[in-house]
Amino acid sequence: MRKETDFIISQLNETFKGDPWFGRSITALLNEVDEEMAFIQLKKQHSILELVWHMVNWRDFTINSLQPSKPVYHFDENDWRKLDHSDKTLWQQGLQNLSETQETLLSLLERSDDSILEKIVEGRKFDFRYLLYGIIQHDIYHLGQIAYIGKLLKAS
Repeated sequence: MRKETDFIISQLNETFKGDPWFGRSITALLNEVDEEMAFIQLKKQHSILELVWHMVNWRDFTINSLQPSKPVYHFDENDWRKLDHSDKTLWQQGLQNLSETQETLLSLLERSDDSILEKIVEGRKFDFRYLLYGIIQHDIYHLGQIAYIGKLLKAS
């Protein structure tokens, strides 16, 4: 049975490229960010670039949890990794990775049924239900940050 997994897939799609209740989707919001804005660190806080790569890392973690290929500690080490803000290729790479991880995650979930939701994630004390709903919440949280940073930068 796939009732809840299908719901999670629909929520991931809605958050990524739909018309979500909370506001603009990931795709819509990031399309409003120009490359120059993405690299600015206001008051030494995370840049939009860093937020995008952080979102990618946790999507990679989720994908790896569903289809293991890297040790769990890899994702802990790459969370909030230092990015070279002078490397302007990182913006397009980040957007591409975000899109690719979305497609890979959806593809893996399409091949899963609801039984996956109760399995414990390797190296963690929570199940896939918690992780998958958490990824959706995580994306929405960071979208709020990106929207706020974008407003501040456009106002200055």
